[in-house]
Amino acid sequence: MNAGYLITGTHSGVGKTTVTLALMGLWTQQGYQVQPFKIGPDFIDGSYHQWVTGHASVNLDLWMMGWKGIQTSFQKYSKQAQISLVEGMGAIFDGQNGTLKGSSAIIAKRLKIPIILVVDVWGMTKTTEAILEGIRQFDPSILWAGVILNRVGSYKHYEMILRSLNLFWRRKIWGYLIKTADFEISERHLGLIMPKENVQVDFKIRALLNSTRQTLRLPKNGLALSRPSKKIPAYFSKMIRSKICLGVARDAAFCFYYEANLKMLEAAGAQLIFFSPLRDKKLPSSIDGLYLGGGYPENFLKELSSNDFLKKEIRACVMQGMPVYAECGGLMYLSRTLIGQKGKAYSMVSILPITIQMNPSHLVIRYVEVQTTQKTLLGSKGTIIRGHEFHQSEIISNAFLGKALYQGMTSMQQKFTEGFCFKNLVASYIHLHFQSNPMVPMNWVNQCLKFRQSF
Repeated sequence: MNAGYLITGTHSGVGKTTVTLALMGLWTQQGYQVQPFKIGPDFIDGSYHQWVTGHASVNLDLWMMGWKGIQTSFQKYSKQAQISLVEGMGAIFDGQNGTLKGSSAIIAKRLKIPIILVVDVWGMTKTTEAILEGIRQFDPSILWAGVILNRVGSYKHYEMILRSLNLFWRRKIWGYLIKTADFEISERHLGLIMPKENVQVDFKIRALLNSTRQTLRLPKNGLALSRPSKKIPAYFSKMIRSKICLGVARDAAFCFYYEANLKMLEAAGAQLIFFSPLRDKKLPSSIDGLYLGGGYPENFLKELSSNDFLKKEIRACVMQGMPVYAECGGLMYLSRTLIGQKGKAYSMVSILPITIQMNPSHLVIRYVEVQTTQKTLLGSKGTIIRGHEFHQSEIISNAFLGKALYQGMTSMQQKFTEGFCFKNLVASYIHLHFQSNPMVPMNWVNQCLKFRQSF
């Protein structure tokens, strides 16, 4: 019997990711197949989910996917797992623009799965019950799985809290995590250090699991998931025979990809061939298109800049009309110059006549809906799709003569223009989610097929 849980907390920074990794790791060690999910557009937490479980984490984002997309993805990816764990975003009731919409509580109800609540109890005892009772009274319809106490000072502290709770909550306590720096994962701009770059990741995860194995009591029997829908949308149907080969940049510098985007490209007929702009001196042979995703190119400027042959080959592909899609880090890589955190300039692929500079004070985080201003590999003029922006860099010099790729509107109803279109290249800061417009991957694959047939 499958089991599913949504992990959320009383506030942001309460330790949801740490608790999520602990549960994923413990259940994986016990031999369960664990499928991870992450609410929101975040790529970084999901990379740690995959590091622990061995399975790619799937994003569930209301703005970009809608309720149907969320439910379809959850049902599809949960199908083969024994336990599905969804890490929430923010606090339990915090949704879009200060409302409940899209909050962890609402998503848990829609998916019909119980909640595991994380409470930071450092410096308190009886107040823990007041917080829990307040949440329970605010929404009595929530289905509770359990409560995990984080940053407990000692076992004696844990016992004091346990004794202070009423019977309902005492029975819901799954255990605790001790307050220690041993579990803390180092951060940098935009979030946690990616696991492939974090030399301490194995030590941190091992310390976390060794500790929580003693302090958490996990249920023996899971709760049944809602039944999967009998009708699965076409873009999640059985994969068709591959039509084209799509080169996908994937390494420590380019590591931000939605799993659903990759699966939808495969379902549309793309064979994905991964390569590394950091290590590989040339592109994979016989590719018909390129996908340059987001990540941290600013942390590998010297390596990317010195890989001249690969840069030259990418320029040639764009000039030949190959369908190339680049977002955020991919856009930065295609620029003429990228100026790093310390102010040093490095030459990039130089297919776009722009200069980009890292700027810690220029933080852009927003949900967006965009409409193409011209025909592109994404589809005809007027193609609408949703996504998000998340970066600390800005374009400080722009000699591009064409019109902006997108006309956009943020979730806060602010208008903007964004992006570049040159030949069959599409590049912008926006991370698109294809479930908001399932025709996009099919249009892209068709453009790649046309490119192949032109030779």
